[in-house]
Amino acid sequence: MALLPKTLNRSYRSKISGFLRHLEQQGQRWSALAPAAGEERPAALEAAVNTAMQHQGLDPNTRAALNHGFNLALQAPFGYVRLAPVLLEHQTVMAQLPETLDQSYRSNISRFLCHLEQQSQRWSALAPAAGEQRPAALEAAVNTAMQHHGLHRGTRAALNHGFNLALQAPFGYVRLAPVLLEHQTVMAQLPETLDQSYRSNISRFLCHLEQQSQCWSALAPAAGEERPAALEAAVNTAIKNHGLNPNTRAALNHGFNLALQGPSGRVRLTPLLAEHQTVMAQLPERLAPSYRSKISRFLCHLEQQGQRWSALAPAAGDRRPAALEAAVNTAMQDHGLHTNTRAAINQGFNLALLGLSGRVQLTPLLPEHQTVMAQLPKTLDRSYRSNISRFLCHLEQQNQRWSALAPAAGEERTEALETAVHTAMQHHGLDERTRAAINRGFKLKLKAPHRR
Repeated sequence: MALLPKTLNRSYRSKISGFLRHLEQQGQRWSALAPAAGEERPAALEAAVNTAMQHQGLDPNTRAALNHGFNLALQAPFGYVRLAPVLLEHQTVMAQLPETLDQSYRSNISRFLCHLEQQSQRWSALAPAAGEQRPAALEAAVNTAMQHHGLHRGTRAALNHGFNLALQAPFGYVRLAPVLLEHQTVMAQLPETLDQSYRSNISRFLCHLEQQSQCWSALAPAAGEERPAALEAAVNTAIKNHGLNPNTRAALNHGFNLALQGPSGRVRLTPLLAEHQTVMAQLPERLAPSYRSKISRFLCHLEQQGQRWSALAPAAGDRRPAALEAAVNTAMQDHGLHTNTRAAINQGFNLALLGLSGRVQLTPLLPEHQTVMAQLPKTLDRSYRSNISRFLCHLEQQNQRWSALAPAAGEERTEALETAVHTAMQHHGLDERTRAAINRGFKLKLKAPHRR
């Protein structure tokens, strides 16, 4: 590790460290796999990395990390090299990208250029002419790379942003910010407090209008108008027939203070009943805005169904009222409410409502488990932290506790914990990286059954 380049990205450094720990667990050493001087693709090392990623749950970027850290050209089983471009022409393309371009987009463009090199193609043969926004050859190459060669689904959007293009997917959906100045002005005038996901949905809707040769100004509501018919029809058609996000209507309602309805008549508004407005006002101040929004939508749904919160609310100490649980599950399953509605209500009212499958979507309830989460290393990756949280929730559903499974000081593997983790992943739908998360968070060496 000490010999790695000082300029190596911290995330790559972490993945190399993880691979070296994996080798130690397998009784292997780096020296037995390391490349000879000038060797870029040692077979034994390539096989070890691919096996570790495919069967032992190591991070998918482990191979890229080794390539960058040791100047290698290790390939995946299907031969895709995850490197920076080799051709000087492509390196120049990367160097000329806008400095403001998002790092993830920059990475996607780099991977696309590497793909072109593998296909014996060059950017110069595909690049657009001056002012051209949708060169056919480049569009075809990008779509083929994404569909048949496993390139990231954000590759087309990255090229659109990096080169001011309007490349489309095979079905014609443009993944870019609006082109018309009028629509750019609409985006700039949205409330600063508007949720980022809603902002993105509005941007996509404006792009859709441009594809349909329509303009916002032809659909926009008059002053004080909350439900313009033409705009409502355009939004519902875009959602139903053109694949726009189901939350597009809600985004427009929030962004422009409208009351657009779905074909079913569903209004995505704040609650109208004073009782429900009081419920919203009494929510904990620390409750996340996204959860607050989902509770608001659920109360709106109750009003549309002629129901009231007071008829469903739990009695003191009742954490799983049957009527409320049924109403929430029905709203999510049959009426399109967000999948996190149940989790939002659980958080907002300290409940333990279950889904139809029995899985509780919330952070751990037991103080013991909350303490476990609080004591995790601050440097632990957020996705690993989330996996551990879900596992602790699973234990609570199974009437188990971490303290009954946790290893003693200095102990790296306990059969009980190993079995519980494996069962949770295999039979209860927990994320396949749960074991890796627990190993990383608690410095353990839990293994899958076939590795014992």
